[in-house]
Amino acid sequence: MADPHTKTEDLPPLQPNTSTTPLLDSNHTHHPEEQGLEIKDTQLDQTLQKLEAFLTLFGFNQTYVFSCILSWFAFVIIGVLLPVLVLVIFNCSDCDKFQIEGFELVIVGSQACLAAVSLLCLSHNLRKYGIRRFLFVDRYTGHMVRFRNDYIKQIKGSFRLLIWWSLPCLLLKTIREVIRMLYVHHDSWWLSVSILLALVLSWTYASTITLTASILFHLVCNLQVIHFEDYGRLLERESDVLIFLEEHIRLRYHLSKISHRFRIFLLLQFLVVTSSQFVTLFEVTGYSGKITFVNGGDFAVSSDICYFTCLLCLL
Repeated sequence: MADPHTKTEDLPPLQPNTSTTPLLDSNHTHHPEEQGLEIKDTQLDQTLQKLEAFLTLFGFNQTYVFSCILSWFAFVIIGVLLPVLVLVIFNCSDCDKFQIEGFELVIVGSQACLAAVSLLCLSHNLRKYGIRRFLFVDRYTGHMVRFRNDYIKQIKGSFRLLIWWSLPCLLLKTIREVIRMLYVHHDSWWLSVSILLALVLSWTYASTITLTASILFHLVCNLQVIHFEDYGRLLERESDVLIFLEEHIRLRYHLSKISHRFRIFLLLQFLVVTSSQFVTLFEVTGYSGKITFVNGGDFAVSSDICYFTCLLCLL
């Protein structure tokens, strides 16, 4: 049976009836309030535009065929081919103490799979619903005006969360690559620095895609928490049971939509993370040599990203 609230998102906002109100009083009474709402609307629009620009930069915006092809082309080149070619071409056969090619290729493969799942699932939802409907901040739901400041606060908090969770792993990855560069010598320092930058760039690109997908799921859930908190305040100040039931049905509808949109992403993410951890276990236990931070440190960095993505989805 169709949900009675599925049509509310498509209805335009109600326009005030000005036929019985003098034009002079309407202009002088409501103009400052309308101007303030327009300013706040602009602030939310700007915040959403920044978020959409960030998602477009990392290839999540695949609205058109050209953008879809460009996104996956960049992912294959930067996230897969670049690190694989660097590891294979510039591999040092006598440097197992500092670099193990098998370990490195397994790590690149697990990171690429996790990033591909994130890019595929999130880009599909954004292409289908758009940024506003995807986050449930569509202007026709009737609730955006009340929670606009909370929406802006949560979206900006997601950017900060991405930075704070990415920086420790990026610092650890950079330190590990610098140490390896000092021990694994190439023909010139310029070549060594280029290899370091290529590996760090590829890792940063893939890790940012993975973390962004989990943080967006975290953001969507937190935006619904705002409505649950308002529902608690509604129970305190209202006594109409019909209002309670209407709000309860609306919240259940949004939760079912979130579950429907993210269930494939969560299942694939947990599957890839679990599989990568088992592969890591087999690689480490099957290696007969000595494993140190220099030749096996990427396992720690890769595992941190996997743990962070799962933890963000569970918070």
